[in-house]
Amino acid sequence: MAKIILEPEGKRIPAHRGQTLLQVLRDTGVILESLCGGFGACGKDKVLIVRGQESLNPLTRSEEKFLTLDEARKGYRLACQARIIEDGDIVVFVPPESRAKPTQRKIVSEGYMRNVTLDPLVKRIKVVLRAPSLEDPRSDYERLADTLRKVLETNDVKASLDVLRDLPNKARNSNWSLSLVLWGNEIVSIEETTSQRPVYGLAVDIGTSKIVVHLVNLENGKIERVAFAENPQLSYGEDIMSRMSYANIGPENLQRLHWLLIDAINSLIEKVVSEAGVSSEDIYEAVIVGNTAMHHFFLGLPTRYLSSSPFTPVITRSYSLEAREVGLKINRRGKVTVLPVIAGYVGADAVADALAIGLVEKSEDILLVDIGTNTDIFAGNAEDYVTCSTPSGPALEGGHITFGMKAVEGAIERVTIDEGGDVEYRTINNAPPSGICGSGIIDAVAQLFLRGIIDKRGKFVGGSATERLIRDEKGRGYVIAWSNETSIGKNIVLWEKDISEFLLAKAAIYAGISIALKRRKLDPENLSEVLIAGSFGYHIDPFHAKVVGMIPDVELEKIKFVGNTAIAGADLALLSRKAREEAEIIAKRARYFELSLDPLFNKEFAYALQLPHRELERFPSIAEIVARKDL
Repeated sequence: MAKIILEPEGKRIPAHRGQTLLQVLRDTGVILESLCGGFGACGKDKVLIVRGQESLNPLTRSEEKFLTLDEARKGYRLACQARIIEDGDIVVFVPPESRAKPTQRKIVSEGYMRNVTLDPLVKRIKVVLRAPSLEDPRSDYERLADTLRKVLETNDVKASLDVLRDLPNKARNSNWSLSLVLWGNEIVSIEETTSQRPVYGLAVDIGTSKIVVHLVNLENGKIERVAFAENPQLSYGEDIMSRMSYANIGPENLQRLHWLLIDAINSLIEKVVSEAGVSSEDIYEAVIVGNTAMHHFFLGLPTRYLSSSPFTPVITRSYSLEAREVGLKINRRGKVTVLPVIAGYVGADAVADALAIGLVEKSEDILLVDIGTNTDIFAGNAEDYVTCSTPSGPALEGGHITFGMKAVEGAIERVTIDEGGDVEYRTINNAPPSGICGSGIIDAVAQLFLRGIIDKRGKFVGGSATERLIRDEKGRGYVIAWSNETSIGKNIVLWEKDISEFLLAKAAIYAGISIALKRRKLDPENLSEVLIAGSFGYHIDPFHAKVVGMIPDVELEKIKFVGNTAIAGADLALLSRKAREEAEIIAKRARYFELSLDPLFNKEFAYALQLPHRELERFPSIAEIVARKDL
């Protein structure tokens, strides 16, 4: 047996031949920045082998790609690629930049939510029943059901076996005066009428990188508490495909990803009920939204056929089940409802986005773009709209970018460059810079382009006279922050290869938007609104987003940031039966197209790889700036 000696902690971890260092560390709770899930595609999980190199396999092609010659000579390896082949002691130092960052990232936990009439599916009502007698020998349940049929104006009244078991004693103990909690026409709880406790619901947005929970008072519609956490599945891959690949290996892997979500949500439930001073038993329903993969992981549904063409989900319509079936710690008879999904890559979170902004009420054409690890797009109006999804992920979350990082403390989030090439930046919480996050990358690329330091292909212009433009074995790069300013003791540099990675992400987003508009036969200038949803979208500069060609060149006043509309849509579904019906309409009416199979995609993607676009006439306002400065 091998032994990993982890530095600087000095922790000793037993390990077996065939395991990678990433697997060993992950199983013992040491989480590294492995954005690709351990497939050697991100280069973020660098570790230094202080002693014991001979017990590991030789460098792999992935390591030759991501490690510099100097790093390789010093003994650096990618933890996901370094596999144990011999027994012995292996001393491993994990540098701070390779460890997963704390969860205090800058996120948007609420979003725009239109007004609706309060009419939740979960309600508390009080009834008084006539006691049984020889003249009226009806059963206890028929006595209750007959009363409810009149109150609810329906013959379809339901009760579980648990409720039937409670009914006789509670009815008599309360002298036939009862407080009922209903989920639609189903009785989920029987209490004595002295109970004054409010009924609560839980809205849950399971994002690829984060989970947001709202505790909602269903009697007044107020969001009582908000909590969020990193999605613990991140250690199995930053992107959806990495996690599905892991889940597809075997049912035990799928179950591991399922329980990671359930445990994380239960921890957030404990947090919100503790802060609100209520009991989790008072939560009678949870509404869940997420992309289709997260939807399947939450329910424990297999993803094998979701991850390959034709990307078929197990179920698309909304689905309700008892909380205990998935292990969610709300009222034991409470319900869990997952909103409908549209297709393999347009999920319940996208439906919730459209629900929150009132797509079914829009008479004018709009563009709705939820920018995240995947970007969901809607284009059109209430009568006719199309939808698609495009992978936009790692570069915008810092993956594949040399000094990229998530929006946590110390991340450079704003960048300006003056005419002389000098840089001013702002970091999250004004901490010393430790990297650059997505919004900072957009700013930096846009500013470099506007100053003529890079050309339309994202390549540095040779004549740029500034000491910040440097060259080494990685190629050419631009220093955003000098080493003496940073918390990592290194220059934070945006390299040409980083810009190329960013251009791939922005081109995918623009290509998706462009094709959606073409499919719906819309011209960007005729859009009444461009709605940008999601935590990432909320923090970008709209002008810079146009400069780099991420979004269409529309008037800035048409661009509106609507925040986390996925969680807002889940809130609406909790508060309004009508909103639930609209969610079904949104999913059924959507004209979905698979972007990767669209014949226009390759052309649109290739054209969008330039700044702002190969066809400058698509960006008239930016073309004017380019012409004035002769970029």
